[in-house]
Amino acid sequence: MSELGFDYMAIDLLRATSHFRAVNDRESETAYFRTHVPWVAPLAYLNIIFKPPAPDVLQQAAEELRIPRDWEDFLKLQNGALLFSDDLYMYGVLRPGQLLNREDGFRRLPWNIDDADRESSPDRDRLLVIGGYGYDCTHVCVDRKDGRVYAFKRRQRRPIFSWPNTVRWVRDETARISCLFDETGRRLADEAETLPRLTQ
Repeated sequence: MSELGFDYMAIDLLRATSHFRAVNDRESETAYFRTHVPWVAPLAYLNIIFKPPAPDVLQQAAEELRIPRDWEDFLKLQNGALLFSDDLYMYGVLRPGQLLNREDGFRRLPWNIDDADRESSPDRDRLLVIGGYGYDCTHVCVDRKDGRVYAFKRRQRRPIFSWPNTVRWVRDETARISCLFDETGRRLADEAETLPRLTQ
């Protein structure tokens, strides 16, 4: 149980996406690749979920970026993800200076939370960028002070949607976007539907 009272053990992205058909599923040193979707690209997978980072890497990033404890606990279980052919993604932590392996697509790394925060946070003191939506690069931030989560259009300072905490964001959006794909990973709706609705 986290300090804000949310149970991150319940957020298992592998389980949350397990209803999609297993097609050439792979596991590498860095990630789980689930549901091959070759019509997107020859080596594309519907869901890529990254394995936990080394504890020292996570600890250093958590201290430097002031990652809220609840999101740090999430990253201990899965170090980010690229879900639904990158329609929804969560950033991960990388060892400083770690280079990408561009020769082996199955040794890929998560997108770096540090880079994303420096480039996209509308308020770097208060809001930490933790993920986003591939359709238009809408980014998602967690408030370091109260744990609320907000979605912002690029270069905008007014959120389009919010959630009470990171648990609700991950659970609600994973479930909602899952319904926009069939079991083989083919999108059933316009890609714009993967975005959260404007704030209520």
